[in-house]
Amino acid sequence: MYDYRERERRFLDAWKRGVLLAGQDCFRVKSPTVEAATHKRQLEPDWDYIEETITARSRGEAAFLAAMCSFYNAEWGQSLLVRAGYPNLCDLASKLDEPHAGIVAELFLNYPGW
Repeated sequence: MYDYRERERRFLDAWKRGVLLAGQDCFRVKSPTVEAATHKRQLEPDWDYIEETITARSRGEAAFLAAMCSFYNAEWGQSLLVRAGYPNLCDLASKLDEPHAGIVAELFLNYPGW
């Protein structure tokens, strides 16, 4: 039987790893620490900060952050991916290293909706 709570837990675990890898400054952390968050809404992307800094990041960092933002807001994430030079999922998948790709894959497999 499908357990929605387990899927949400796995998504949150991967999301936390992604927040730490992308940089906490890109997220509005509404818990004492990233690790202490009990819900994804406690770790929402900081839209304004990301918009201001996305082009100052390396292409790989920008692509990973954009992919994460896609789970939060698909249209915004897609526009960030295009700005980072990765207009589609295949381009992104071929460029991310294993730690980054693993987090995106885990998020994809367990995405319960935002």
